[in-house]
Amino acid sequence: MDKKSVVVDELGRAGPYSHSVITGSMVYLSGQLGVKKGENNSFEDQFKRAASNVEKILKESNSSMKNIVKVVVYIKKKEDFEKMNKMFQDYFSLASPVRTTVVCSFPNDEALVELEITAVTN
Repeated sequence: MDKKSVVVDELGRAGPYSHSVITGSMVYLSGQLGVKKGENNSFEDQFKRAASNVEKILKESNSSMKNIVKVVVYIKKKEDFEKMNKMFQDYFSLASPVRTTVVCSFPNDEALVELEITAVTN
């Protein structure tokens, strides 16, 4: 099995992992947070930044937002579910992916949402 690891330098990393791995026609992304030091870190802002990261990684991985097949959304507070649902529709409706939503805690105390993506290549 051939696989290619992709790292998007401008995004940085919190550890020794790839932003995505491509194998065959599949692209698997590491979870993307939207926390940014010195910026507004509301749920909405974090979701937008995480989705922007996803878009950048997919582009570098020979894919795009329309090629997403599955999204796992991790949220810190169940009270943010409705906000997430509306934003999810705005960012992912073109792909109509399957989705799982998990309420959890994060190692980064400021994190409110994380997006984990599976897509196909162009």
